[in-house]
Order: sequence, then C-alpha cells, then structure tokens
Amino acid sequence: MKSDRNRIFSTFFLLERQKNSTFVTLDYNYLAMNRLYFAFMALFISASSWCQQSLKMDSLYRVLDEAIDSSEVFLLRKTKRIAELKQQRQQATDDISRFECSKHIYEEYIPFVNDSALYYQYQCLDLAQRMGRDDLYAKTLIALANQLTESGFYNEARIHYDRVEPLLTTDSLHNAMLLGKSRLYGEMGFYSHDPRLRESFFALSSQYRDSLLTRLDSTSAEWLQLRTTLLMNEQHNDEALHYSQRWEQTCEPGSRAFATMVYYRSVIYGQQGNLDMQRFWLVQSALIDIRNAIMDQGALWSLAETFLTNDADVDRAHRYINFSWQCLSRFSTHMRSWLVAPVVARINDEYKTQLQTANQRLMLTIVLISLLAAVLLGLLYYVQKKRRQLAAARNELKTANDELESLNGQLAGKNDELSSTNVLLKDVNEQLRQAVIHQNDSNRVKDEYIGKFLSICSEYIDKLDSYRLKVNRKLKANQYNDLLRMTGSEQLKEDEVKELFDNFDTIFLRLFPTFVDEFNALLRPEERIMPKDPNQLNTDLRIFALIRLGIDESSKIADFLRYSPNSIYAYRARIKNKALGDRNDFERQVREIGIQG
Repeated sequence: MKSDRNRIFSTFFLLERQKNSTFVTLDYNYLAMNRLYFAFMALFISASSWCQQSLKMDSLYRVLDEAIDSSEVFLLRKTKRIAELKQQRQQATDDISRFECSKHIYEEYIPFVNDSALYYQYQCLDLAQRMGRDDLYAKTLIALANQLTESGFYNEARIHYDRVEPLLTTDSLHNAMLLGKSRLYGEMGFYSHDPRLRESFFALSSQYRDSLLTRLDSTSAEWLQLRTTLLMNEQHNDEALHYSQRWEQTCEPGSRAFATMVYYRSVIYGQQGNLDMQRFWLVQSALIDIRNAIMDQGALWSLAETFLTNDADVDRAHRYINFSWQCLSRFSTHMRSWLVAPVVARINDEYKTQLQTANQRLMLTIVLISLLAAVLLGLLYYVQKKRRQLAAARNELKTANDELESLNGQLAGKNDELSSTNVLLKDVNEQLRQAVIHQNDSNRVKDEYIGKFLSICSEYIDKLDSYRLKVNRKLKANQYNDLLRMTGSEQLKEDEVKELFDNFDTIFLRLFPTFVDEFNALLRPEERIMPKDPNQLNTDLRIFALIRLGIDESSKIADFLRYSPNSIYAYRARIKNKALGDRNDFERQVREIGIQG
C-alpha cells in the first residue's frame, strides 16, 4: 500500500513536468502573440500543483496522527508477541531450543527496549558457551557489540569486537564484524569533541567500510546501504538517490530495513533542499516505526525538527517530539536522549517566546479595556448629569403648569401620579419576591451540595478506617499473602474512580440540568452525543463539563479523567470538528452553557 503511495506521488511530479514540457512544442510566433495568456496558464498550473502537493502532505500527516493515536494497539501487539516467545523459552527442553527462543526475543527487543535486548543477548552468550558452539557465540557477541554501540557504550563494544576476532570462521561473521566496527568508529567520531581523535575515528570507520565494500556482493542490501551512505556523506546526492532506489528493491515494504532506507532517502532530499520530499519520506519512515512498535526511532523527531526550523509550527513539532521522547524513554538509552534534548529545548524556547508575546498582548488588551472603561464611566457621569438637569427643568415646567391649571386638574394629576406609584410599587414588590425566592433556592442548593460534600468526605474517612482495620487484622494474623493480594489489586482504585465520576456526573447535572441538550445544540445533528444513562456523562461530555467549570488545560483534565494529555487533546479536536458553527468559538460557547441572558 505504501509503495503504491510512493508511485502515485512520483507520478504526480512526472505529470507536472509533462504539463510544463508541452509548452516547448508550440510555435514560437504563436507564443509571442499570446505571452500573457500562457504566463497566466503557467501560473495556474503551478498553483494547482502546489495545492495538490499540499493536500497530499496534509493527508499523510493525518495518517501519521492516526497512527500515533493508535500506538497503544501496536505496542500491545509487540508485547504479546514477546510474551509468546518468552513462554516458548520456558517450555524449551534443551539448550539449543532455549538459545533460539532467546535469540528471537532479543531480536524483538533490539529496537524496543535496550536493557532487555542486552539481557537476552547475555543469556544467549551463556547458552552458546555452555553448548561449546563458537559460531553461535561469535554471532551473538557481534550482536551484543552492535547493541552496545547503539547504547553509547563504545569502550565495551570495542572490547567485544576484539574478543570475537579469533572466532571469525565464516565470511558472514567477518562481514558482520567489519560492518559493526565501521558503525562503532563512525559514531565515536561523530560524538568526539577532540578534533584529532575525531579524524582518527572517521578514518578507521572508512577503512572498515571500504574493506567491507570489497567483500560484499554489489547487489546485496548491505553493499547498497554502505554505497548510498558514502555518496550521501560526500554530497553526491543524485548518485546517492540512484543507489537508494536500488537499495529499495532489496527491502521488504513495511519492515524496519525499509524504514531505514526511506530515512536515508529523506536525508538525501534534505541535503538537496527539497523540504516536501524530505518530509514525505520522513513520514513514511515514522509510520513504519510506529506500526512496528519501534522505540529506537529517529524519523519522527527529525520531522518535528523540520517543522520547528522551517514553518515554526510549534504545536505539530511538540506533538511529534513528545511522542518520540516517550518512545526513546521506553527504549532507555542516553545517546538518543542527547540527540532529542536540543530539539525539546528549542520547542520549549518557542513556547516561552509565544507565551511572552501572548502576555504582552494581554497586558495591552487590559490597558485598552481600562481606558475604555474610564471613558465609559465619564460618559455615564455626563449622561446622568444631563438627565438630572433635564428632570429639574421638567419639574419646573410641571410646577408652572400646575399653577395655571384648575384644582380639578391638579387632583387628577395627583391621582395619576398615585396610580403610577402604586403600579411601580407592585412591580418592585414582585421583583423583591422573585429575588427572595431565587435567594432561597440558591441557599437550598448550596446547603444541599455542602451536605453532599461532607457526606462524601465522611464516607471516604469510613472507608479508609475500614481498610486500615482490615490491614491491621491481616498483619496481626500474619496473613501476608492475603494482604499482598488485597493491596495488589487495582479494583479498589477502579471502584473509587467510578464512584468519583458518578458523583461528579450527578452533581454537575444537578447544577446544569440542561447541559447535555445545550451541548448537543452546538453540534451538527448527525454528530450529537446521547449518553446511555441520562443521569451519567460519557468521556466526551465529561471533558467539556470540566471546561464549562473553567478547567480548560488538557493536562489537568487528563489527570482527573485518567487519560494522557495527548488523548484529551485528540478528544477535544475531534469534538470541535463536529461543531455546528465555528470550531474555534466552540469552547467559548460551551463555557456559556447555563448562563441566563
């Protein structure tokens, strides 16, 4: 499926070049007469190409975001496969079977958990030594040295490579050692701070690489990878791209080898300055890493760095680097953390800059609002003063008219005034009555929820005391196994969390009984959310219930609902995409639910 995407993307650029080349075949005189027309057409085709390419990359980013959201599924699949291998190892009846199972386990752990990979490699070494199998011992020792190189333990890796040299009885083992040493000295040169040592390490790496190139078949994946890397380092990008395409033919689509190949191809396009193609191949590599649950990955944080450097898309860069950092933390090696740390620091600096800018804008807004408030107060004072003057003038006029009117007219006017006063008093009395009723209802609700809060606190105190007494009895009776089973269970936590959610739902719906209906009124009809129980909220509704209460930080919502911040961010984005109106105004409308106009 991915190879089809690659061919489609390549065909797209070929078609665009064919479109532009059609202008060359036209008659020159005709072009001269219609220069303005063709200039417009060329501009239109260029804009069309850019739009199609932008849509293509946006769709790829959506696929990548979906893969990140589904990463737990791939992770469970990986752990399940490792668990099956461990079970097979426990059931093995002889050393060779245990060796093969341990080998498969550490091969699964190599890009997954570094410490576990090292552990099972040492297990294989012990089994090979116990069986007297020097060939298996040598092969495992090379794999161990490679893993130590990836972990940044260069001195230990070099010692193991020296130990394996007397055991190299086959060409494949010799080639594997040469490849491992080339990588070892290449990384030592890359991370060295001593210029002389750096040049020495690079020279050794080149020496082992050149020796390996003379020994390998020029059609093998290893030879093509070394050749591509060599040309890429020498900035021969076109030739490196040619060998990369040959290298692709030796890789199985969707495999880790394929991910490595496309990552190198992204580097080539990056050196050429082709940002779109660089990102395209980085996305391909990152997708393979995520779907194979590879924790030792570089494509995703490299992709994040391109967004930070070129587009200043800090949110996307933060999303990718955060997921990559989580993977590297699981992989557990300091070398990868050192590589990602500068990118994380840059993202934090960008966030600080944006926060400072936002604070400056906020201060400016506050000053402007204060000025406007002062102006409004001045206008209000002026209007009130004029109203008082006008009232005084009217009173004087009315007094003069009353003096000219007859006694009956004066009595009629007084009666009218008395009638108006009575109506006004009735209105005031009605308003006071409604205010008293509202205040009584507010006091009743307040008393009810204070009582509910005190009741919940009391119940928790009773539960804790009951749990304490139960633990105390178990300790006195030396029932440690029962105590371990009781404290090791997650059921108590799950029950309390469920009860917390139930209490939250009940109290919230008592405070805002029309919340669900008003919330659904903000969504498109086909996207409205109807909970199974009208007295309970689901996860989507709880998230926006917390936002209605003023808790709008994803991290705080995640802590309350026991989700990750990324999941909460995804929930919020998904619901806002279903909004009936402007998605950017959706959360503000949610905060106004239950407010009477």
